[in-house]
Amino acid sequence: MRDSYDLVIIGGGIIGTSILWNLKAQGFMGNVTLFERGDALAEETSAKSAGAFRNLWGSRINMEMSTCSIKFLSTFEKEFDIPIGFHKHGYLFTFYPEPWERVKAYKPTFDEVGVRAELVPLEEIERMVPGLKAGVDHMDPEIREFAGFQPFAGGLYGPDCGSFDPSAAAKGYTERAQREFAESAEVHLRTEVKRIEFESGKVKGVQLSNGRRIGAGGVILAAGPWSMQLLAASGLPDDENLPVDPIKRQLFVTNLPDIPGYEHIPLVIIDRGIYFKYETGNLQIGRADPEQKSGFDQDASLAYYKDEIAPYMQERIPGTEHCNVKSMWGGLYSITRDDHNGILGAHPAYEGLYLACGWSGHGAMVSPAAGQALAELVVHGSYRTIDARALRFERFAEQDLVIEEIVI
Repeated sequence: MRDSYDLVIIGGGIIGTSILWNLKAQGFMGNVTLFERGDALAEETSAKSAGAFRNLWGSRINMEMSTCSIKFLSTFEKEFDIPIGFHKHGYLFTFYPEPWERVKAYKPTFDEVGVRAELVPLEEIERMVPGLKAGVDHMDPEIREFAGFQPFAGGLYGPDCGSFDPSAAAKGYTERAQREFAESAEVHLRTEVKRIEFESGKVKGVQLSNGRRIGAGGVILAAGPWSMQLLAASGLPDDENLPVDPIKRQLFVTNLPDIPGYEHIPLVIIDRGIYFKYETGNLQIGRADPEQKSGFDQDASLAYYKDEIAPYMQERIPGTEHCNVKSMWGGLYSITRDDHNGILGAHPAYEGLYLACGWSGHGAMVSPAAGQALAELVVHGSYRTIDARALRFERFAEQDLVIEEIVI
């Protein structure tokens, strides 16, 4: 480890490792190091995500970044010589009547941006998801009223959406960066940054947990849910810190229902934001708890599945009452309070500090484009491939938020 670097990246998840590779690929000539406090790369948020990707969004910046990232991920295994489990199984959103009208009206925007999006009628929804009932006549009227079930009016399907393994991709980025730029691209595991040091409003370096100080010409913060704590420890006041909260999300793996055809389903989003997809002979199921409080608790709760997910699954898809939890885990999302979108770019108050945080659950799926965009900004001084200024830190003070109009 050197005493100083031209750039320090904090965080070895899929975002940080993408930035590392893209910096060198864009021609960054200086020395860059990545500090990861864990024993391995991408073992926290990246490893605990669903690993899904989609370009069905209600904002142009997310559509553009996701579409660009999907194209990159589709060739990742060949280019980086590492399997990442890339698979386009599709995404299917289902909608009640009122939001369905907004979705139909938004379809020309998808077409204009170049996102393949299909409006799916009810009979096609039921064909794509065996056993699913789009109506509500089969439900007990009291249950239907109590739970607020409505009949589906239609679906939105993205054929270019799917899943991959973010941890494997992080490994691929790092191995290639170190192989091709060994003298100027370093990765240090079990190395925790305790604070970023500034002098006269400019990045000076970082202090590690062992007390050692490392000089830095610039710092790229990609520490996920822990980014806010690190900036606070570095002396940033609340109005200059990230408006982001760490929020627990849970995933559950069950056996498949006794319904033929589930190995061919897309990722499906149904009532109350419950989503599920086929996962190597099982079903992976999740739902964001709107009542989840901010914090660093990552314990998964079987009671949450039984109370908040299973009853709705079995009403919508009779037969899933026999799906029993085989494994479960919790992980942390970095939820940006005002608009649930990422924060990317230079910090306006501290020269040399770059942010790649607050992705609110979709960091993995935009990681190729995010890494490329930030690398372009650092190396060339401006965005060249995708104009990511919409994700700037200043948007909160300017009230120029990135609002998702259709799907979140």
